[in-house]
Amino acid sequence: MRAPLPLLRIFATSSSKEQPPQSRLPTDFLTTLQSIHSTLQISTNPYELDSHGRGESYHPTSPPDAMIYPTSVEEIQDILRLCCREKKSDGDDVSRVEIVSIIPYGAGTSLEGHLQFLFPPEDKETGDGGQGEVVEIPSSYFAGREDEGSTYRKVRIKRTGGISIDMRNFQSIGEVSPGDNSVTVGAGVTRNALNEALRHTGVQFMVDPGADATLGGMTACAASGTAAVKYGTMRENVLAMTAVLPPTTVSSALDNNSTDTAPKVVHLGCNALKSSAGYNLPALLTGSEGTLGVITEVTVKLHPIPSHVVAASCAFEDLHSAADAVAMIRIMGIPVSRIELLDEVSIQAYNQSLSSEGCSDDDSSSGSDFHVQPMEVNPTLFLEFAGHSETAAMEDLKAAKTVCLDDFGGTNFMSASDETTRQALWAARHRLYYSSIALRAGSGDDDEGATAQSTVLTDVCVPLSHFADIISATAKHVHELGVVGPCFGHAGDGNFHCIMPLTKSDPKDYTDKVFQVVDRLAERAMAVGGTCTGEHGIGYGKMKYLSKMYGEGGVSMMAMIKRAIDPFNVMNPGKIVSTDYYGGFRRIGKE
Repeated sequence: MRAPLPLLRIFATSSSKEQPPQSRLPTDFLTTLQSIHSTLQISTNPYELDSHGRGESYHPTSPPDAMIYPTSVEEIQDILRLCCREKKSDGDDVSRVEIVSIIPYGAGTSLEGHLQFLFPPEDKETGDGGQGEVVEIPSSYFAGREDEGSTYRKVRIKRTGGISIDMRNFQSIGEVSPGDNSVTVGAGVTRNALNEALRHTGVQFMVDPGADATLGGMTACAASGTAAVKYGTMRENVLAMTAVLPPTTVSSALDNNSTDTAPKVVHLGCNALKSSAGYNLPALLTGSEGTLGVITEVTVKLHPIPSHVVAASCAFEDLHSAADAVAMIRIMGIPVSRIELLDEVSIQAYNQSLSSEGCSDDDSSSGSDFHVQPMEVNPTLFLEFAGHSETAAMEDLKAAKTVCLDDFGGTNFMSASDETTRQALWAARHRLYYSSIALRAGSGDDDEGATAQSTVLTDVCVPLSHFADIISATAKHVHELGVVGPCFGHAGDGNFHCIMPLTKSDPKDYTDKVFQVVDRLAERAMAVGGTCTGEHGIGYGKMKYLSKMYGEGGVSMMAMIKRAIDPFNVMNPGKIVSTDYYGGFRRIGKE
């Protein structure tokens, strides 16, 4: 498997025979926090540490030193305030500023290393004796303690561990006013919990990334999913939010109870469906991946539940024809709620999963004439149409059917309107993630098979005019390299994925081929004006592509925004842009 970044500190995990390493947090950090908030829940359980230091991907686990489960904005403010403190030195007149890294945590379903804690090289490697880098910081950063007659203060900056802020306790769901079609929810509310609470209102939250992610996490990662072709992504569905910004002032360890240096709480956006008032700040934090603050509350759009839904599937002779059919359906303006494309390997994975589970081709318990069953191994489109009337939905279905069959040689077009049959018709798409991983499963009690944590799942998004060429070229490349990698995606907006399971026994040559697919796919997408990621985000896994995509000017602008909002690089350091672990302040050498 690909080696971690050189700045990645790998802890022993719960599955290791070794004991977790000693905490790197300041010795008084947790006790000070609990002296301020006596009921604040804090955990250093090794199993929880492990789960909070990884997502659903191959990136190596790198846990925090502790998890904190706040229940209020005020608690988050104090956590962040204590993450940037000055302590007097025992040995000389140069004080030390201790920086604790923070990563907000939702449901842990991210894919590009968003949750892994990254640190500078170990102190013993930098030769500073563990004391930290000596830098000059403007005196204005030390509120109330400016050095008289001095513009800068000389201090040592030391990175001292990391904290995961778990947002599960932020569970508020506001009232839905008739006609407003928006709701304000706590960052820890999951999309399924929100829709369950809305079940009697006639409206739903429609962004569906597949996983039951939290609204805060979905906002931070700009999530989308199968319904984005009709309802848009989180970028289009977030109206407003509340967030706690990183500390911009160094507090004193001698005055831990002072609130003078409390990080700011900001309320961004409004509940109106449009606004031209100033900078679009909700959009700045949407997709920021926890690098600019802790999102505590989000106001999102709601949409009417359609009265009539009809699903369909259609097989094609080749992948290019199926993708061309998607582009034509979109060009003709045929309204689709979802339109997904699976290649032959994806269908093989689905059929194999049915065989391994012993699923019957005839399950009369469903009460339907259509049952979960193996499919012909051909590239297949899965479509869904929704409307205010059955006539409207069926007219859209008929138009798309004509495109698929008459224009692009589709076959075996099937449709269904009752929910049970629709679920069966779409079974291959619904089961795809785990059936793809199971293509390289171990045998019996063998634990050497692929898992979610050993699987490379990458995505890109391209203009629809190039979609057919890019997905076809990718599937061909995967096949030529001998890599197991189903290609599939949200075809209606040009977003597709390649999922490549890895096992512990894979030779380096094979893993190199897998990452060759990832690199080449990103290059193809960017070459036609697309993006290196449509919905998974950057994390640290795709940072290297940003300069190719936006140029050094664009990346430099992102770094400027990061430094302006988070000057001490407290929030999720090492993600999206490579900013200095020592705040970008001028280094003046070791003392």
